[in-house]
Amino acid sequence: MLKVKMKLKDVLKERNLTQKQLESMSGVNQARISKLTKDDRQEINLDMLIKIANALNITDISELIQFEEVSDTDEHEPTSQ
Repeated sequence: MLKVKMKLKDVLKERNLTQKQLESMSGVNQARISKLTKDDRQEINLDMLIKIANALNITDISELIQFEEVSDTDEHEPTSQ
């Protein structure tokens, strides 16, 4: 089974940007940016993703998201934190 993995947290770290700075650059609310950096994200708003990509001058979507193979059992196991 495939799962979408957001790489936004890594991109922000690589570029030494905060979520608040990205909010100013993209017009996307910081709370929504924060949700996009979480691994348990179920849905991705394409309009937000486009605004973020434009603000970061990203033209290759694989810089922000990727597919990850997960087993069916991984989906149902609780994650320890």
